[in-house]
Amino acid sequence: MSEARYVQGEKIVRNHPKKLLGMYQEAYIKRVLERFQTHYSKPVDNPVEKGMILNRDQCPKIYQEKEKMKDVPYASAVGSLNIRHVMYTT
Repeated sequence: MSEARYVQGEKIVRNHPKKLLGMYQEAYIKRVLERFQTHYSKPVDNPVEKGMILNRDQCPKIYQEKEKMKDVPYASAVGSLNIRHVMYTT
């Protein structure tokens, strides 16, 4: 039997010489973004730097932006990503 390459749609990456194992969660993250209707968002490497201070100046200012955000359960969306992240980093 060969080594698994995918688990629940997520790609498994191995580097035997360096004894590293990793998983790409791109497919899962796309499903979460679509579920919470935020798939139109722009991707970034690291959306929040350690120690970053958020303030009201970063909030949406125009009516259309506020309306778009009103119906998105952000706490649930972020929680979906955090739970999955913890499962694969232990």
